Amino acid sequence: MEYKDFCSELKQGVLQNTSWNIGEEHYQFYPDGLTSDDPDELEMIRNTNLKYQRTESDVLIGDYIILYVDTNKAFCRFSTKQLFQEYEEKGWDRVWAIIDDSIQMVHNTNIDEILAKLENYEIAKEKLIIRPINYTDNRYDLKNMIYKQYDDIALVLYAVMYDNKEMGLGTLKVQQHIFDKWEKDLDEVWEDALINSNIIAPPRMYMTPMECYQPPYTKGAFMAFHSDIHHIGKMQVPTITTTKQTNGAIAMFYPGVLDRIAELIDGNFYVVFTSIHEARVHHVDAISPRAILQSLKNVNKAFAQDEILSRKVFLYDRDKKSLKALEL
Repeated sequence: MEYKDFCSELKQGVLQNTSWNIGEEHYQFYPDGLTSDDPDELEMIRNTNLKYQRTESDVLIGDYIILYVDTNKAFCRFSTKQLFQEYEEKGWDRVWAIIDDSIQMVHNTNIDEILAKLENYEIAKEKLIIRPINYTDNRYDLKNMIYKQYDDIALVLYAVMYDNKEMGLGTLKVQQHIFDKWEKDLDEVWEDALINSNIIAPPRMYMTPMECYQPPYTKGAFMAFHSDIHHIGKMQVPTITTTKQTNGAIAMFYPGVLDRIAELIDGNFYVVFTSIHEARVHHVDAISPRAILQSLKNVNKAFAQDEILSRKVFLYDRDKKSLKALEL
C-alpha cells in the first residue's frame, strides 16, 4: 500500500470505529510544512516539533493526525509516518491498538485505572516528566520513588494525570514497583521524560528580571536555531527557566543546555538555583562563590520550604562537562 492510500484508509478506519466516537470535525490532518497565525495551532506545531523532531520551529516537520477526544478538551497526536511503519511491519491491528491505548488513556479518570495503564511503558512514556525538588527536605518522601540526585537536588520522575486549563497540571511520582514492571533501562526512561518535559515547557533565558514578566513565547529561546542570544557578558546574570516558569529550574538539566550556556558565556560558570522555578548563572570571573552563597541564603529565607531547590552554589566545568556543588 502506498503512503497516500494508507492515510486515506487510516481516516476511514478511525471515523468508522463507533467505540472511539471520533467525528469528521474531530479528526485533523496536519501536513509537513504547515505554519499558522492562529496561536493555538501554532502552539500545537511547536509542541509537535519538540516532541518528534527535538527542535523548536514554527513550521511543522512531518505529517501528523490529531484526534480530539472528550469534546475537544483533550486530544491524541500521532505521526502518520510512524503509524505507516507500524502498519508495514505488523498490519492494521497494531495501528488500531496504538490509537485505542491512547484514547483510553485520555478517557480514564479513575486513579486505579490510570495506574494500571501506566504499567504499560508504551502508554506511560508519553506521560512522563521530570520535576526538581530539594533532596534534603524530601528524602523520606522519595523512598521507593524514581529520581536522580545532584547533591542536595533531586530530579524526580512524575507521570502526568491531566493537563488542561480547567484543572491545571496534575502529576504523581512514579513508584519503584511501576518502574520495575517496565523492564527498561533508567537512562532510556529518563530521556523520554526529559523530552516530554521539554515539550511541555521549553527552556528560556531572560537577560534581565523584567524580561521574566509575561514574556512572549519566543522571547529568550536561546536553544533555538533562530535565537537572537549570541553572548552572555561577564557581568550579566541571566535567569534560566522555562516558558511555563513553574518548576522552571528543570531547564538546567535539559540535554545541551549547560553546554550552550558555557558556549555563550565562553567559559566556566556558577549556577545558583534561587527556587524550584529558576536558576541564575554567573561568569566565574565576575563574583566570588561565597558572595553568591550569601545572596542565596537571603533569597531562601524569603521562600516557603517547598519552593527551595538548593542551598548550595554549583560550578559547571566546560572542559569536564560536569556540574558539581561547591563546599563553601
